[in-house]
Amino acid sequence: MNLENLVNRVTKEMNTALSDIPDAERNAILSIVKQAMLDSATRTHRDMKETAVICCGPEADLVHKIQEQMDKKRDMLIANLMAMR
Repeated sequence: MNLENLVNRVTKEMNTALSDIPDAERNAILSIVKQAMLDSATRTHRDMKETAVICCGPEADLVHKIQEQMDKKRDMLIANLMAMR
């Protein structure tokens, strides 16, 4: 599942579920959840990068290319999550 779609879906569902809570508290909760999703994506990215380095040690150039692509996608995800604030 696309992480941007997941974030949008979770945000909508939480807004509905938290409609009884004052705006300040609801925004704080949504911020915590968004940060948790961002942290999860960052940790997953780091673990995948470590695995690629271990797996493709002799092919260091390939690892660097994979790392560049992963970094670009991570940066795009972070930008999308930050824009949703």
